[in-house]
Amino acid sequence: MKLIAWIVGLAALLWSGVWLAGAITTERLSRGWFEQRQEAGWVATQDEIETTGFPLAFETAFRGVNLADPFTEWAWQAEEFHLVQPAWQPQSLRAIWPRRQVLATPLEQLIITSDRMEALLHVRPTADFALVQAEADLAALRIDSDLGWTSAVDSARFEMRDAGEARYDIQFDATGVSPAGGVLRRLDPRGQLPEVIERVHASGEVGFDRPWDITALEVSRPQFTRIDLEELRADWGALSLRMSGTLEIDGAGVPTGDVAVRAENWRQIIALGVNAGLVPPAMQGTLETGLSVIANLSGRAQDIDVTLSFADGRAYLGPIPLGPSPYFYLY
Repeated sequence: MKLIAWIVGLAALLWSGVWLAGAITTERLSRGWFEQRQEAGWVATQDEIETTGFPLAFETAFRGVNLADPFTEWAWQAEEFHLVQPAWQPQSLRAIWPRRQVLATPLEQLIITSDRMEALLHVRPTADFALVQAEADLAALRIDSDLGWTSAVDSARFEMRDAGEARYDIQFDATGVSPAGGVLRRLDPRGQLPEVIERVHASGEVGFDRPWDITALEVSRPQFTRIDLEELRADWGALSLRMSGTLEIDGAGVPTGDVAVRAENWRQIIALGVNAGLVPPAMQGTLETGLSVIANLSGRAQDIDVTLSFADGRAYLGPIPLGPSPYFYLY
């Protein structure tokens, strides 16, 4: 028994030393990252960095965090932010955001509150911590802008998995999406739709010009090269929209390809597009006339199956030109 107790005690002592060394390394790397950002011209400060979690994890708390990138003019402030790493698997990171944080963009300042905002990241310990898998969960999210608008989401989940060669399988689900009041009034000035979008779902594979790793935060964001959309679905009252297809994205963010669209109560969806400024008002009559022919051929005048095409920087809905195509670019 004494031998067993001695072995257990020695193992505990050795593990304590290993954990302490890991905790010291974790804090040193964390402080070093802030110093590197400052050397790169950022505002990157924190009031305190503390690592706890003995004996099974490294739980690092960042308190009084202020980050600002002078090149993109984005900034973030939080009273507290946590990173949790299992002691036996430090390349697995769990990020926990506070209930309140402030995000500033070149256009506005956003106050973000939530009951839960967490993400689980699995990265490679080499290759600039390239992303292997990411999962994020949100609950009771609310965003208040200093421009006067508010938006909210009851719950949301996002998953992103490495598929090789800078491609990622992506899935997103959200329920209870409340658009900003001004956006809602613009989209639906007559108040015919519910204030809440019941569900939004998206799944597919997305390719980028380089992998997502630490340089996406420190240098610039990877840019789209291809989007294989398995399904995009949105249900909003009597409106229902389904989309699927493949787009190739060039270096300027211009898409080429076709997307199959199925829309229920499509006339209202066209009206929303006009109200949102996505469809020129002068095109509304032409669209409704052309699409009504297509819808009548299917035997259901309120529903339509049509192809949304992008070519040479232009967008087309079936045979009808819509104008310049959107750009796919991450700032």
